[in-house]
Amino acid sequence: MKLYYANLLQGPEPMTLYRQLALIIVFMFVAGFIGTVTISTRNLQQFLIDQLASHAQDTATSLGLSLSQPMQDNDLPIMNSMVDAIFDRGFYNSIVVEPVNGGPLVERGITMDTRNVPGWFTRYVRLEIPQGDALVMSGWKQAGTVTVTSHPGYAYRELWENVTDTFWLFFLSAITMLILGLAGIHLLLKPLRRVESQAEAICNREYAIQEKLPRTRELRIMVKAMNRLAHKVNEIFTEQSNLTTRLREQAFKDPVTGLGNRHYFNRQLRNLVESPEEPAHGAVLLIELNHVDEINTTVGFQAGDRLLARAGELVTARISDCAGCSCARTAGAGFGIVAVDIRDTDVDNLAANLAGDLLQLQIEGLVTHTDVGSIGVAIWQPGDKVTDVLADADIALQTARSSGENAWYRYTPPEGNQATPGGAHTWQEHLEKAIEDGKVSLYAQDVIATATSNDKLLHREVLLRTRDTGGGLLTAGVFMPMAERMGLATRLDRLTVNRVLGQIAKAADPARYAINLSPATLHDAEFMEWLCTCLGKQPEHTSRLVFELTEYGVLKNVDKARNFIRHLQATGCGCGIDHFGRGFSSFGYLKSIGVQYLKIDGSYTRDIDKDVDNQFFVKALIDTAHSIDIKIIAEAVETAAERVALETMNVDGIQGYLAGKPEPFI
Repeated sequence: MKLYYANLLQGPEPMTLYRQLALIIVFMFVAGFIGTVTISTRNLQQFLIDQLASHAQDTATSLGLSLSQPMQDNDLPIMNSMVDAIFDRGFYNSIVVEPVNGGPLVERGITMDTRNVPGWFTRYVRLEIPQGDALVMSGWKQAGTVTVTSHPGYAYRELWENVTDTFWLFFLSAITMLILGLAGIHLLLKPLRRVESQAEAICNREYAIQEKLPRTRELRIMVKAMNRLAHKVNEIFTEQSNLTTRLREQAFKDPVTGLGNRHYFNRQLRNLVESPEEPAHGAVLLIELNHVDEINTTVGFQAGDRLLARAGELVTARISDCAGCSCARTAGAGFGIVAVDIRDTDVDNLAANLAGDLLQLQIEGLVTHTDVGSIGVAIWQPGDKVTDVLADADIALQTARSSGENAWYRYTPPEGNQATPGGAHTWQEHLEKAIEDGKVSLYAQDVIATATSNDKLLHREVLLRTRDTGGGLLTAGVFMPMAERMGLATRLDRLTVNRVLGQIAKAADPARYAINLSPATLHDAEFMEWLCTCLGKQPEHTSRLVFELTEYGVLKNVDKARNFIRHLQATGCGCGIDHFGRGFSSFGYLKSIGVQYLKIDGSYTRDIDKDVDNQFFVKALIDTAHSIDIKIIAEAVETAAERVALETMNVDGIQGYLAGKPEPFI
């Protein structure tokens, strides 16, 4: 309804320049034709009237002289013969010979014949029928008069032929010139169409440059101006993107290893451990290299930095295939790894492999001692605190140090309070049964705008829940990683889409709903085809759907993600990126990815009112995103102070328990 009224206010769609020029050309030809026909017809009309008058007068004068003797002799037969001889030539409408004191002696006349001339033409184009008069003399006395009226039929035919000939000449000329003119206009307007496409591309965050310049001076100037604009906008975004990247690196990146720093590690770990919507269990691995201070003192700091950088490369290579792992340098010689949704056996294998990798530093001669380092492992469960998890990891690290060279040790805390299924087989049976029986519950959490005083609803994010073995609710953070590992994520996404579409069709409220798609689903061509077909069957509801993709899933294959997003937008749906900022990737891909908003990861928004580094980064990110018309939504906003701080940075919306807790949706 709002769109309908907006269209009414905007009025009808304006006519294209091409059509306007075509109409102008047609109008000019029509005006020229009318003007030419009018002038030529009037001139010919006057000429024909003069010709008819002259013709009638000459005939009357000649006949008057010829009839003088017969009239003097009162020879009526001769007079009739002479009049008939002239009248039968067919150029006269009437000839009347009258004596001075009596009725007509001789009278000839016919009905005006205008065959082959339309009646409307003779009605609107009137010809004054001229008469010629002459005296018939008898000696020095007037014996009578001769009146001759010319026949106008030939004049009308002459006028009509002139009009039709002029019309066909103009018509054929107009068709030829119109075709040539429109073809020329089409060629001339090609640069304008390219400018239009270029402007649309800029709006879609694509900054194409027109290499081919038009020959027309004005159009060439316009194209050059558009090229400068595209280049400048691209340059501005690139500068802002690079600035934002540098600010993030300064605040959260270690300059020696290129990994995250201690600040980054702590914030990521806190957000993962304490957020109710994040994976409910995981592991922390602390790595401590030995003898780094000794190397700095005896060999130099450059050698120490080379050791740390190489250690960072080994750790990064080891966790590269682990989707839920991130690494940081936590101290001078320490590294920290956060792994989400990882089984105990996998943690043990990871720690053992890392211990073996550390020996590569001794093999490469970066250290001289065989005791390269130690690894401590701690497991977190739902309800744990970050401080407790780090304390457990530190205890494990100290235990590993005392256990021997390049040792590792895992400290396992008591089980959490969620009665989750046990092994992988049990998990798979549990999830498959939940999907088949429809025992997956949907909750929704409000995302509200910050620019309004009434907390306007932007959309509601749909969250998945299922029951554990004890009947309690499990959040998506608990079971979705397992579902992805077992190939069930796509089935859960399909179930969610179908149920949300069904609810939208029944619900009266106009709210929009955001559905999270797993990384596996994002790159599933069969799912994309199914989703587009499903949405195409319900086009009236697509404007109320938003699909959120994780930053990790997008960066896995940006081209596929871009194609996926374009297909979704073609159906009328919106798209956003969830958990933005967890990685250290460049922001350059944002200008062409086509999303409407970014959700800043909760690790940046927690306690942002107290964290200056996060404030600088988030503000720079907001400015960069706004420059390409992308909105920013802050996740995990829990306090009024956090909201105030984010509002001063012009964030567009917030999500978290401050905005509203998840409520049952279906």
